[in-house]
Amino acid sequence: MESFRSVLAWAERILGNIDNNRLDALILLSHITSFSKEKIIFNPDFKLNYDQKEKFFELVERRVKHEPISHLIGKREFFGADFSVSKDVLDPRPDSEILIEAILKKFPDRNQKLKIVELGVGSGCLIITLLTAFKSACGTGIDISNAALEICKKNAAKFGITKRLTLLKSNLFNQIPNNEARSTKHEARKFDLIISNPPYIPSDDIKNLQPEIVLFEPRIALDGGKDGLDFYHKIAAKAEKFLNQNGTVANPQFLPFLNAMSPCKSRVQTLQKVDLLHGQNGKIFLEIGYGQKEKVIEIFTKKGFLFIEASLDLAGITRVLEFSC
Repeated sequence: MESFRSVLAWAERILGNIDNNRLDALILLSHITSFSKEKIIFNPDFKLNYDQKEKFFELVERRVKHEPISHLIGKREFFGADFSVSKDVLDPRPDSEILIEAILKKFPDRNQKLKIVELGVGSGCLIITLLTAFKSACGTGIDISNAALEICKKNAAKFGITKRLTLLKSNLFNQIPNNEARSTKHEARKFDLIISNPPYIPSDDIKNLQPEIVLFEPRIALDGGKDGLDFYHKIAAKAEKFLNQNGTVANPQFLPFLNAMSPCKSRVQTLQKVDLLHGQNGKIFLEIGYGQKEKVIEIFTKKGFLFIEASLDLAGITRVLEFSC
């Protein structure tokens, strides 16, 4: 029988062309044995049985071909919790945690009964994390992929929020009920929050990404069209119809005037001149790619949305934009 020491040494050699090869080998061995990484490190002479050894060798050979670690072990950590993943969903990434942090900062009251919709729900890591934080909130997760919706359903069950999350197969807003009579409690037509990490990689740039991404992640979750901005245009074109407008102006004399306006475009110009006493208009939080800040802001402000704030990642790159109606 092989020891932890010997199989790890073999795996490091085989994975020589993979970044973090030692860590990857350790993660795979931990997955196979159900031992913590620390226990493996402090017990190098512990022996694997035949089945464990064969399974470990199989996973290492798959990793050599750049199959992501998350696919090999079936999970990826996000915001301190493990989410089930597969080849059918985009892997949760630390960059997306910036969106969660921005919303938690904006809505400090965790008892708010928010209605949230996520466009392109994938694994569900974003909306499930929010529903876990906001215990009275309900959500709708939208995706065009049945396989992705199944992964999200699995994660929703794991985190115990199935009753508060409706999953809907749709191309963005297309299948959201278009009148209140058809809407259910969790499938509301109007939302307090629209969130999305849409495909934003320019089509011609995808081939230059890491092989783990190019070969194993769904292109549909990556390809943002020629300039990477296709989905921002599509979201901006229809989002107004699905956002709540809850703002209350300080001076009642403005109220009839505002109500007579279109919900977004004219309203934004006026709301910049008056103070709000309470309530918040619906908000949009979007993850964006490198260098897309100004173009995405332009797309949404041209549709009448008010740009509120940008959030940076740890590298100082703008990663999340917030808009309001």
